[in-house]
Amino acid sequence: MVTQSYVPKEIVALMGVVDTYKRWKNYEQSQDREYHYYHPSEWGKCLRAQQYKHYAQKGLISVPFKELDSRVLRLFDKGHNMHERWSHYFEDMGRILRGRWRCKNSCCYIFNDDGELISNLNKEKILKVLFKDKRRIYGDKSVNGVLKPEKCACGCKDFDYFETLVYDEELNIKGHADLILDFSNFDVDIFKNVRISFDKRFLPVNGKPIVGDMKTIGSSSWRFQLERFGAHKYYEIQLTIYAYILDCEYGVLMYENKDNSEMKWYKIERNDEWWDVIKWQSLTMQDMATSKKLPPPKPKDKSCYECKGCDFKNLCHSSKIWDDPKLDKKRKDFYKILL
Repeated sequence: MVTQSYVPKEIVALMGVVDTYKRWKNYEQSQDREYHYYHPSEWGKCLRAQQYKHYAQKGLISVPFKELDSRVLRLFDKGHNMHERWSHYFEDMGRILRGRWRCKNSCCYIFNDDGELISNLNKEKILKVLFKDKRRIYGDKSVNGVLKPEKCACGCKDFDYFETLVYDEELNIKGHADLILDFSNFDVDIFKNVRISFDKRFLPVNGKPIVGDMKTIGSSSWRFQLERFGAHKYYEIQLTIYAYILDCEYGVLMYENKDNSEMKWYKIERNDEWWDVIKWQSLTMQDMATSKKLPPPKPKDKSCYECKGCDFKNLCHSSKIWDDPKLDKKRKDFYKILL
């Protein structure tokens, strides 16, 4: 076994470029996520933190940018890679994946909706269309996305897949679902040359789609969480929100071990009791926002793991709420069965 004790300065510099790039990219994208709305992906966690983010978005409070280690950012990229791979798997099976679909033809809008070349276009106008890179998108306003079109109005058959919007105006909840699957048009015959390892009777073929969310997880968390306790409750809450807002039959929580690609998937049934609590929490938080109030923290004490990584821990931990003798009751009253 060779132990490398010296790394050439040239290699150190090259690796440092990548590290610096990841930190720079994270800084550039740090303002992209809006918190005018509440996010389903954070609902099962501490809602005090989500309300802080809501206030920061409105300019009521400020939070300094927290630089993350590039190793952590590269781990996040593994999750993004999983999303891309699995959406491609389902897209490649046929008309199963629901979502938004953008035509890949950069000349899309030099054709009219009937697929005919627009007659009055000159070179200058064509270049203007190309520089704008505007293309037709299908499924923009659909509740649970649309199946991939056979072809665009311009005649192109290639599309980019975009996740479906999850939005409820009354609840001020907004996010995006990884996958919406509908097997009603599924053609089993595409697999005729290989061994079939599924029973079509149990696929969502009744016209009511299901919603899936993908998570990557390391081997240690796989053993500690999934093999001992099952799926994370806060992810189950996220899928519950998706299922109700998108009117899906149920949710599927999809874990992939990023060390060996092993899978564990969980069926997340619709839960009316959970949904009622989520709706109540959202409406209550919106009422709180009118007077800049905050829900109680979900962690039991300041040393909890969730507090350690929170951008607002210094602001939150200086609050008198942590010394409130009724904090435990307030926490139970607010989070109820979602605690």
